[in-house]
Parts: sequence; structure tokens; C-alpha cells
Amino acid sequence: MLANRDDFRSVTLLNGAKSPAELLFTDECAEWRQREDVVYLETVDRGDSDWEGNVGVITTLIPKLEIDPRRTLAAICGPPIMYRFVILDLLAAGMAEDDLLLSLERRMKCGVGKCGHCQMNSKYVCLDGPVFSYHEIKRLTEAL
Repeated sequence: MLANRDDFRSVTLLNGAKSPAELLFTDECAEWRQREDVVYLETVDRGDSDWEGNVGVITTLIPKLEIDPRRTLAAICGPPIMYRFVILDLLAAGMAEDDLLLSLERRMKCGVGKCGHCQMNSKYVCLDGPVFSYHEIKRLTEAL
């Protein structure tokens, strides 16, 4: 999206970690923070003495967004427990289940559909995904 910025109306990136030391991609985050064509918000569950940013789980950032549910897609990547709460908040904001895109890459092993590690009922994450809409997987208990 950032490489083809003109193709997208607006881009918002939310980034969260347990602590400031666990924030990933710090060089990229610094770049995103400086861009005028991107809204970048970050949070940590627990700050330290040097942290001046938002403290709280990732969902504490969602109320700060202006979401037009008819024109918004959300790409969600993170631990399964985070998915549950982010999905609830985005659905409450009026987003459609098909517009919530979830990465299930964490379930993959072989990547070619042989080992069965990523199988969820009739779906193989490595072959059918690894990105699925919430609508596609909401009834697959092993997905979330």
C-alpha cells in the first residue's frame, strides 16, 4: 500500500506491543510516523520510564480513528487473543465481516498442503490463505 500510495484513499497503521522494547520494525515505524500521507498510531500494553506514547492494548487506538465502514478494509495480524477484541471493536464500528482480513500464517508449517498442520476443517491455510476474511473463518474455532 505504501509503495502504491496513490491507489488508496487513506492509509492508517496501528502498531502495538507488550512493551516499548518489543516494538518491531522500529526503523519503518519511524518512517511511517514522519509521513504526511499516512496515519500511524502505536501503543504498548505497559510503558517504561522513557515511553511517552499511548499505553494500552491495540483496541485503545480504534476509537481515535475515523472509520467509514463502507470504504474501509482492515488487515489484521497478531496474536489470536488480539484478533478477538479487534474484530469485536471493528464490527461495532459498522465494518462488514468481509472487510476484516486476518492473517493466519502462524498456523503454517510445510507451506504446500502436505503436513496438515494448518488444516481447519476443509481449509488449508497454506493453500487457501494465509489471509482470510473474518466471514470465511468465523465458524472455524481453531482459526481464532
